[in-house]
Amino acid sequence: MNNQDLFDFSTLYKEHWENLFKQIIRILPDEDEASDVVQQTFVDLWDIREKLSEIRSIRSFLFIMARNIAFKRLKQSLREETYRNNFANNYSSTESLVDDWLVYKELSTLIDHEVEHLPSKMKEMFILSRFEGLSYAEIAQRLGKSDKTVKKQISNAIKILKLKLSAKYSTPLLLILFF
Repeated sequence: MNNQDLFDFSTLYKEHWENLFKQIIRILPDEDEASDVVQQTFVDLWDIREKLSEIRSIRSFLFIMARNIAFKRLKQSLREETYRNNFANNYSSTESLVDDWLVYKELSTLIDHEVEHLPSKMKEMFILSRFEGLSYAEIAQRLGKSDKTVKKQISNAIKILKLKLSAKYSTPLLLILFF
C-alpha cells in the first residue's frame, strides 16, 4: 500500500482530530487523557495502515477505535480508583485500630491503677469477675459470700471506677468494664 496513493495521513489527522476529541471528552472528561486517546487512535490506525483499503468508512472506523480505547481506559481508571479507595479504607481502618489500641492500653493502665486502690475485698471480687471471668455464684462460692454481696461489691467497684475515670473516658471505660 502506498500511503500517498490511498490517503494523506496528515490530512486525515487534521480532518478528524477535533471531532474525535469532542466525542472522547464526553467519555473521559480529563482533556489530557482525551487528547491521549485521540493520539493513540491515530497511532493504532498507523499500525494497521496496510489494511485501510478494506475499510469502507475511515471516519466511522476512527470513531469506533477512539471510543473503544476511551472505554478501555475508563474501565482501567475505575479499577485503579476502586483499588485506591480500598487501600485508603484499609489504611484508615488500620490507623483507627492502632489509635483504638493505644486508647485501650492507656485505659487499661488507668483502670489497673484505680483497681489497686479499691478496698481489698471489693478489689478481689472485681478482679475475679472482670479479669478472670467468674460469675457471681462462682465468686460467692470461692469467697464464702452470698451472691447478693458479690453483686453489690462489684456494682460499687464499677461506680467508683466510673466516677474516677469518667471525666476523660466515660464511654470507652464502660465498654472495657462491662465486656
